[in-house]
Amino acid sequence: MLHLVGNARLRSIHDLLGPLIKGRRMLDIGTIGHEFEARQEIGTFYLSEFVGLAGYVKGIDILEEDVARARAAGFEVVVGDAESFVDTEPYDVVFAGELIEHLSNPGLFLRCSIRNLKKDGVLVITTPNAFSMSRLLKCIFGLTNEPPVNPEHTCYYTPQTLQQLSVREGFEIKQIYFSDYDYGTRGVTMKRAFMLRVNKMLCDLFPQLSQSFIAVLGRPSEARDGLSPSGA
Repeated sequence: MLHLVGNARLRSIHDLLGPLIKGRRMLDIGTIGHEFEARQEIGTFYLSEFVGLAGYVKGIDILEEDVARARAAGFEVVVGDAESFVDTEPYDVVFAGELIEHLSNPGLFLRCSIRNLKKDGVLVITTPNAFSMSRLLKCIFGLTNEPPVNPEHTCYYTPQTLQQLSVREGFEIKQIYFSDYDYGTRGVTMKRAFMLRVNKMLCDLFPQLSQSFIAVLGRPSEARDGLSPSGA
């Protein structure tokens, strides 16, 4: 049964990842995300923070020029594809932040992830919430005739649809957390400021309406113990 953690929303992915990666081997898939130098400047190149926590951390990304810049800055980052990556030694934690919604074949990504994890390892995914309150409000207030779609996204997920995909590839979702972006109201129109306040109020009451969610995936317990699902 899918366990939704809804008592409180996580303020940051670091609240979850910190204890998971401390002293352990971590692989960060899609580590660049966008331009390396721009992410460093605004403080969203998370690999730099993971290095100080994990025992060993490596990043993978398809952006060759940005990977070269990250390597020149001293980070262990290699060119690789999220749907076909492979490493020589397994990891305790594979992290994919805001990545799966960009992929052409998310099933291949999950398959690669499970092959690169230790038996008791976990895959941590963050992704936009398909039914977030902010998307619903944009429709309700007539800002768009249909839910807004990022032109770089191939799919939006709910915890339930991600669970169904995960099971097909040998994973199960251990826990779900909900998270939101910290929207400010300074410099925005009164209408948008009102919408942001309504969004925050409703998401505090109903975390399942938050902007994004974080899924912790692992092998089913019987698979970790070397048993078939039937226990044979």
